[in-house]
Amino acid sequence: MEDLPLEIQPLVMSLLSLKDAARTSLVARNWRKLWTCYPNLCFAGSNDWTTEEDIIKIRRAKFIKTVNSIIQQHNGIDLNKFSIRFGLKKNFVNHLDRWIHFATASKARIIEINLWPKMERREPGIKVYNFPLEALGAQGSPFIVSLFLKDVSIKPRSDIGGFTKLRRLLLHDVEISGDLPGSLKNCFSLEDLELIACTGVAELYVPHQLDKLQYLQISRMCVQKIDFHVTGLTHFEYKGSMTYIVLHGCSKLEKVVLSSKSCSFVKDNNALVHAFTAIPSISAVKVLHLYSDMKAHPPVWTSQMTGPMYAFMFLRHLTCEIRIFTEEPNHHDGILQFARYLGVAPRLEMLQLHLMYYTQISECWHGEATGEEVSSCMGGLQHLKMVYMSGFRCYRPQILLLCGILKKGTSVDS
Repeated sequence: MEDLPLEIQPLVMSLLSLKDAARTSLVARNWRKLWTCYPNLCFAGSNDWTTEEDIIKIRRAKFIKTVNSIIQQHNGIDLNKFSIRFGLKKNFVNHLDRWIHFATASKARIIEINLWPKMERREPGIKVYNFPLEALGAQGSPFIVSLFLKDVSIKPRSDIGGFTKLRRLLLHDVEISGDLPGSLKNCFSLEDLELIACTGVAELYVPHQLDKLQYLQISRMCVQKIDFHVTGLTHFEYKGSMTYIVLHGCSKLEKVVLSSKSCSFVKDNNALVHAFTAIPSISAVKVLHLYSDMKAHPPVWTSQMTGPMYAFMFLRHLTCEIRIFTEEPNHHDGILQFARYLGVAPRLEMLQLHLMYYTQISECWHGEATGEEVSSCMGGLQHLKMVYMSGFRCYRPQILLLCGILKKGTSVDS
């Protein structure tokens, strides 16, 4: 190893795990310092979760000791990635500050801090660690390319520097108290942005251009407005109560995912209508996935539905997953709104419809359908090649919708 050129040694070490890289110091005296240039320092706790307080304390002490020992010996040169994945609360701020200082002083390109790696949400009221965003701009020149934060708090400001090279920003379960939209104006290179279950943000109004942003996901956040200028956006995902959404200039959209499942039935009864009538900025999309709950009492009739406001001229693939809560499945006509909206996608090639009925009535409808019942309000579906419907229980609205689709879709493979 010592005979290799100095610029090759870090590359060879990077092919090993951190543990194996450290073990090389035992092979020969000349190798003792080789591992100290290891480029990816990723520290993770055990996946074997326990509620025993004594075991938790032992594991936590061992984890902290390991991290402190390694960063003390590491030379801090050419650090590519620094990652912490362990459940730690705010009272361990001294250790966390020391680790963050090491990562930023070493100019790590990728920083990931996950202080609650469990799947379930943490208990409310627990104080979390405040991640110092200022540290990312304290080294004179920008270096951070990817930042992932989970279960921390941040105080973003528009005057904080160090983000001009940032391409990936992921915030999960983060308490935000500050100007997040204002801080994004410094992220000229941002390509991926994820905001999941974050609190403290009432509106996501970003008036400045994020031309390089390609992927945008906003999930489980109570925001009243989503307003971005994203001319290069190709993938957009939103999960939550239907709200005001405007994506200016996104003519390159490849895929959109909208989900209002598990939201208020009263507010989101017409979530599908919202997707087809209230978000014109997604009309250029090619692949559209909709997930929604539907409950209506009295039942929703197609004559009461808001008509389509714009066309999806480039839509090729439409997937809808709907949970329907009703006591009268043979008379709940909410799903027949598709008869009106399919016509706004004249080039649709594939339709997937997944219907999950939550009802105590299992009686099938025994009437006859010709396809004329709903096809009259459909546009042409000449390009439709495949229709897949799951959850088919022979309820009247299901039969009417399917017959209407097949009558219009003359090119559907049999």
